[in-house]
Amino acid sequence: MKTKSIYYWSLQIIIWSLLSGVAAFSYWISGNEFKLEFWQLLLDFVALAILSILITHLLKKFINKYLEFDALKVIDGFKIMGLLFLASALLILSYTIYIRLTYTFLYDRVDVLNHASQSLKNHIILFLNYGIYFMVWTVFYVAIKGLMQLNRTREKRLELETSLKESQLNTLKGQINPHFMFNSLNNIRGLMLEDVNKARVMLTNLSETLRYSLTKSEVNAIALENELEMVENYVAISKIQFEDRLQFITDLDSNTLSCKIPPMIIQMLVENALKHGISNLKKGGQVCLITKIEEDQLNIIVSNSGVLNVAQNSTQLGLKNIKQRLKLLYGASAMFNLVEIDNQVVATIKMPLL
Repeated sequence: MKTKSIYYWSLQIIIWSLLSGVAAFSYWISGNEFKLEFWQLLLDFVALAILSILITHLLKKFINKYLEFDALKVIDGFKIMGLLFLASALLILSYTIYIRLTYTFLYDRVDVLNHASQSLKNHIILFLNYGIYFMVWTVFYVAIKGLMQLNRTREKRLELETSLKESQLNTLKGQINPHFMFNSLNNIRGLMLEDVNKARVMLTNLSETLRYSLTKSEVNAIALENELEMVENYVAISKIQFEDRLQFITDLDSNTLSCKIPPMIIQMLVENALKHGISNLKKGGQVCLITKIEEDQLNIIVSNSGVLNVAQNSTQLGLKNIKQRLKLLYGASAMFNLVEIDNQVVATIKMPLL
């Protein structure tokens, strides 16, 4: 605000000093009809410049008070015209009073007050001239003020959208850990009565997985190779439950390992493949993870044996989470697709390379 104020007053002083200076110079080279001393001429036009600055500043105050720049209406044009009329009238009145006081008591030039230049006609001409000056000033000011208001509104909207996006992302991140823990703890509960050692191993792996999810919850992107470490740990937990019924295969393009992805997004794809695919097959099946780069996009593909059949009591929380996170982070640049192809459920994520 301090910088804007400096710019405003600097422009005010420069603009009205130039206009008054041009008027003074024109009068001087025209022959100095009233035979004024240089200091008298200087004082007259400095006074005119000061009055112009004060009146336009007052005009600014009224414009800011009575006009809403983010919702201008036709009636606002009439308000501005009224303010311009008052501003011009106030200038003529105040400058006339100045002339009469200074030429009577300071210059001792009462004769000038009876000159034709002080007639009503010349006052009307001066009124119209400064009415035009004030109108140009007002148009310029309203345009600048409107652009600033528009920019401020845009910034507020972007801040609001960013805040909303961060809030939504934090909510989605908060869904990941409870969702994952719920499934894993159910598995551990089932193992406690069957194999304590396996349950202990699962708890250790779960602890490592949760540590990872907690440390990465503050970021929106991590390297794919870091995500894979957590996925392997998750698969190790799952293999204790599925035993020989689960086969996990990877086909990873080495160029994709350093690509940035949202944390835990691959884990959720794998978890979805196990929960809704392999767990429904008596003989188990295969989960395959493929990463590759095509057309400047990172492709993450997780396929599993089975059919695409959504249970009635399923909340599809994981899939909704993936879609929402991709939309919030990448907008239309990312895509998520889930289809069934030849007894294989294929989940595909395409996102920009980061």
